[in-house]
Amino acid sequence: MSDRERNLVWMTFTSPRFRYAKGEQWELHARRIVVNFHAGYARHVDDPWWSEHFEALSQASRELREFWDSHEVLDAMDAPKTLHCPNLGILNFDLVSFHYLNDSNLTVSIHVPHPDGTVDKMQQLLIDYQSQHSEQLESSPRV
Repeated sequence: MSDRERNLVWMTFTSPRFRYAKGEQWELHARRIVVNFHAGYARHVDDPWWSEHFEALSQASRELREFWDSHEVLDAMDAPKTLHCPNLGILNFDLVSFHYLNDSNLTVSIHVPHPDGTVDKMQQLLIDYQSQHSEQLESSPRV
């Protein structure tokens, strides 16, 4: 996966898989992403990376252009999130986000699973992953 494909803004507007995972909350998520991207772009107007990224996204997504042109102001980074996982079904989380004190360009986001079965599903996912990748996990260097 390229750097561009790992970028949350790019993923939001170009990945059908990501859109599916966000389910009915995709549009609200996408609008919030555009608001944050718009603010970052305004702070870095002289940085070619931002211009290039915006141009590429604008060409790739009609929805990004539409949301960008609306100049919405959305608040509440903290919000309930629902993800649609093909293997596990519906997963519900509370999203808690904050800016890193030493670099306001970085946002730390924590997905806190709801006790509605999401915690159990996440634990099962971890157990399945560990059993499928036990050799790799055992041979990987410890930090």
